[in-house]
Amino acid sequence: MANCEHTFIAIKPDGVQWGLVGEIIKRFEQKRFHLVGLKFMQASEDLLKEHYIDLKDRPFFVGLVKYMHSGPVAAMVWEGLNVVKTAGCLWGSGNGMYEHWRCVSS
Repeated sequence: MANCEHTFIAIKPDGVQWGLVGEIIKRFEQKRFHLVGLKFMQASEDLLKEHYIDLKDRPFFVGLVKYMHSGPVAAMVWEGLNVVKTAGCLWGSGNGMYEHWRCVSS
């Protein structure tokens, strides 16, 4: 795929618990992005501390690591044209699920 990009997406423990994995995958596939890797895992605290190293000095760091370690996550790698921009919409301005679905479904 020419000019394709790759991005990492992690569905957090609450998203896995709420059964959103299939719906999120469906929405990315509808945008013609390709799932090139998927792993359900219970991330270790060491892995999470390494993954979020850029946030280590923030006051919420300990809580973030604890939360992400509280249940399984779905770790995915997606590829496609503009997949980084589209996935970036998922982090939005903090307006929760509305921000997520509006971006992926548009």
